[in-house]
Amino acid sequence: MFYINATQKNIKRITRLIYHCALVVVKGSRFISEEKLFQELGWNTFQERTNYLSTTMFAKIKLTKTPKITHNTFFTKIPKNVGRNEGKILVIFSRKNKYYNSYYLKMIRMWNSLKKETRVQEHYSDFLNDMHIKYGIHEYKKENLFKYDTEIDTLYLKLRYHYSTLKADQFKFNFVNSPICEYCDKNKQETIHHYFMDCQKFIQQRQILKNNITRLHQHFHNLTNRQLISIIQGKRENIIDNTIYKNIYQFVKLYIVTTGRFA
Repeated sequence: MFYINATQKNIKRITRLIYHCALVVVKGSRFISEEKLFQELGWNTFQERTNYLSTTMFAKIKLTKTPKITHNTFFTKIPKNVGRNEGKILVIFSRKNKYYNSYYLKMIRMWNSLKKETRVQEHYSDFLNDMHIKYGIHEYKKENLFKYDTEIDTLYLKLRYHYSTLKADQFKFNFVNSPICEYCDKNKQETIHHYFMDCQKFIQQRQILKNNITRLHQHFHNLTNRQLISIIQGKRENIIDNTIYKNIYQFVKLYIVTTGRFA
């Protein structure tokens, strides 16, 4: 009830609190955006969490997963539409804002906005599956692949989101005078692509990284540098499954440690 009736001011404060908690978890800085940070951790946004809690609670009441007195209070005297509006609940209109903005009416409007196939589910488990598949609304069950319990984990996050101590990242914030790599003579900016793909100082470590990744799956045998850096940066569209992703992550950590660039 608190979620659905929260004021915009309270919503902003709660969202900000969640964001700061996420920063503590990953030991990150405020340069990373809220959207990317939540995606990294597999956390729901405040609005997603509100939708999930509200609709699942309403489904529990509708499917009598709560005491019958609660179900009777909500549904007994309210007729249902049929046909394309099957499963919808008629809203009793009122000119009073206090009633229109009440928890009860907001729940009904949210329920009516769901697709018919979801509204007419007769089992709570089927309803939850529909919520996950059709709307992407879910519980906190995403597997967190990174524990962020070491300096390397935190450094990898900073590399991926371009606020590491690489010269190109530092130059963006005016922390250094030049973005050029000082470890090789190519006169190129020290970006994450240069660090992993081009820098002459780390040729041996780079070859070990490539060999380790290509051995994981036949899908990786003929990777271009662009595809490889995409995988290193954690782009999931190129990853077969979580197990392979975790192995790649370990190989990348090994590369970071053996290069000694951030020691």
